[in-house]
Amino acid sequence: MHTGEQVGTITLDEPEGGGPVTEQVAAVPGGPSRRRLLLGAAALVGGGLAWRLGRSAEPDGDRVAVSGPEPLWTYRGEAPQAADRLAGAGTVPLLATAEMLYLLSPDSGAVAKRIELPSGATGGGADLLAAGSLVHEARIGRFAAYGYGPDRSTAAPPGADRSCRLLAADDELLFGAGDGWPGGLFALELATGRPRWTRPDQEAEGLLTELQPAPGGRLVGRSTRDEVVTLNAADGSVLWRAAADQALSWRECDAERVYTARRANGVRAFGLADGRPGWVVEDQSWRPIRPLAADGALYLLRDSGEVTRNVPADGSEMWSCRLPFRLDSRCRPVAVGGTLFVPGPTGQGVWALDVATGAVRWTFRDAEPGVQVWRLNTDGKRLYAGHDRVLYALPTS
Repeated sequence: MHTGEQVGTITLDEPEGGGPVTEQVAAVPGGPSRRRLLLGAAALVGGGLAWRLGRSAEPDGDRVAVSGPEPLWTYRGEAPQAADRLAGAGTVPLLATAEMLYLLSPDSGAVAKRIELPSGATGGGADLLAAGSLVHEARIGRFAAYGYGPDRSTAAPPGADRSCRLLAADDELLFGAGDGWPGGLFALELATGRPRWTRPDQEAEGLLTELQPAPGGRLVGRSTRDEVVTLNAADGSVLWRAAADQALSWRECDAERVYTARRANGVRAFGLADGRPGWVVEDQSWRPIRPLAADGALYLLRDSGEVTRNVPADGSEMWSCRLPFRLDSRCRPVAVGGTLFVPGPTGQGVWALDVATGAVRWTFRDAEPGVQVWRLNTDGKRLYAGHDRVLYALPTS
C-alpha cells in the first residue's frame, strides 16, 4: 500500500509513512532523478493545456502559411462561415456564420462590429448582400445596412413586407424583389430608404429572377424565357432584350459588353448598349464558369481548371494557365494590383497569377482544417481570403 504526491495529474509513489522515495531506475550520474523527470512532464502538460485554453477568436500573429506570403493578419472565428447566406463581395473584411455577422477592421483584423442574425434566410437563399463598404440585410418588414458607421434601417415597400430578396446594389440604389406581390421588382434609395421605382417582375412572358448592375446606369437580368434583359437602373424601364441559351446561369459585364454562356460549352458576347450578338468562344472539352471582366481584360474560367485571359473586343486568347483542380461557380476570382487571384478548394488554397503573362506568382495554403472553397474580396490594398472559420488579409503585390 502506497501513498503518493500529486503533481498535476501525475502521482509520485512513495512508501506509506512518508519514507524516502525509492528510485526504480538506476540513476545516471549527474542526470535528473525520476521525481524531476515527472515534475517536468507535469509542467509540460499544464503549460500545453493553458496554451490551448488561452487561444481566442481574435487576430492571431502566429505563422499560418504553409506556402505563399505571410498574412498581414489572421482572424479565427468560433463557428464556420455560412457561405450560402452572403451574396456579393464588397470591399470590407467580414465573416458571416449561421448566427452572427462579424465586420473586421481592415488594418488589424480585430472585430469592429458584431451583428446577430436571424436563424435563417427569409427567402430561402442569401439574405445578406455585400456591396461596397456595406452589408445589406433583408428581414421581414425591413431592410438594414451595416458598415463601420451607424447601422441604418428602413421599412420594406408596401406589399413587400412579408418576403423580400436582395438582388443587387450600386452606389445609389438597392434592388430587390418581393415574392408574391404585384410590385415585383423595386429600387430603394440608399441615402434615404425611399422607394425609387417598382415594376412587375414579368417581361414578355418571362420572369426576371436576377439583376446585376452594369456600367452606364444599367441592370442586366436573366429571364426565364431564355433572354438577357437590360433595364434602366433609374426607372426600371426595359432598354433591350436578346435571345440567349438555356444555360443562362450567369452574366458578366464590362463597359461595352455582356457575357453569357453559349449552350453548355462556350461564352458569347452581346453589346451592352443595344444587345447586338457578338463573338463566341466554344469548345466541347470544357464547360464555362462565370468569367471575370476587370481592368479592361476578360478572364475566362473553365470547369477543367483552365484560366485564360482574352481580348474583350473579339474573344482572342492572350495566355492560358491550367490549375491543378476543377473550378465551379464558387471559385470567384479577384483581380487587383496586376495579379489575378483564383480561389480553390480548401487544400488547394489561393493562386496568384500574373495578369500580363499568366505565370503563377505564388500559392497561399494554410494548415487549417475545413471543407469549403476559399472566398475572396478586396479593398484594393489587401486581399481578404477565407474559408470555414478563418479569414486572412494578404498582400496584393
